[in-house]
Amino acid sequence: MKQLTTRLLLTLVVACALVAPAAGAPPTLFFDYVGFDYEYPDDSPLFGGVGDGYHGVGLVPFIDTDLLQGIDHTAYEYTYYFDGLTASGRQEFPPFVIIDYALPGTLTIYQDSRATGTAADYGTNPPQLVGGAPPTFVDGTAILVGELTNFRYLFNTDPNFNSGSFEANFKVVGGSKLADVPENQRDGWTFSGTTGNSATIPTGYDHQVDGQTFLHPPTTARPGTWGGIKVRYRGAR
Repeated sequence: MKQLTTRLLLTLVVACALVAPAAGAPPTLFFDYVGFDYEYPDDSPLFGGVGDGYHGVGLVPFIDTDLLQGIDHTAYEYTYYFDGLTASGRQEFPPFVIIDYALPGTLTIYQDSRATGTAADYGTNPPQLVGGAPPTFVDGTAILVGELTNFRYLFNTDPNFNSGSFEANFKVVGGSKLADVPENQRDGWTFSGTTGNSATIPTGYDHQVDGQTFLHPPTTARPGTWGGIKVRYRGAR
């Protein structure tokens, strides 16, 4: 079992942990987001139980204005909501858990007037029908809609860390600013994030989330060991 665990985690983690952008070729960042995640329905006592739905809400503090025109963080609040993801497989390799999600998910970025709109409010115990989440995060104009596929979550259940990371393919499929994104730049993005504990997590949410959607540049390998990978991963928050 130990050998199986090592092989599987190496497959999932080494590719990310042992590569670095080639000199002069930084990733192209589409947008950056921060927020919280939660499960609904949540019929399993375990996080990522098969059949549980996975959702996220939060703020989008950065959007590439070369790709989307008219972005104005002074006049507008930008929020995100993703849904449509259902846990279809859960593999345990203590202290790690690998969760796969079936069906395409959807991530939408909304633009809402700071002067006349409703400020985003996480509230408690999502989902709520009025106020809180997701209502106060989805009441603006849907400027960008993306499809999430091959969504996989790697989670460290060690109570000293209780952190994780996820990754999926992201394809632009809609939104009021769809025409701003050239057709040959709508696919091939990576939607990724890290999750962890925080003293500020509202009641009913599972983790604090911080992530980005970006294009991978050409990469070059850098030296590393399995022990070093585990140290870097466990230290990630």
